[in-house]
Amino acid sequence: MPIYEYKCLKCESEFEKLVYGGSSENGVSCPDCKSGQVERLFSCFNGVSRSGDGSTHSMSSGCSSCSASSCASCKN
Repeated sequence: MPIYEYKCLKCESEFEKLVYGGSSENGVSCPDCKSGQVERLFSCFNGVSRSGDGSTHSMSSGCSSCSASSCASCKN
């Protein structure tokens, strides 16, 4: 189940939402103002793999040097 980042078009709040059964915005509402007028934002992902020798490797999508608290605020 993916976690998507959204922006409220009414109050401009940004939030994350765990979406069950698909990527539709239906049923997603802003936690601050309760508006259903939201848009899904571009998000990054990160994963970690472990090799046979026990070392770990990041599978970052390119934002590893970004200091933003959310991919939605990344300007790269």
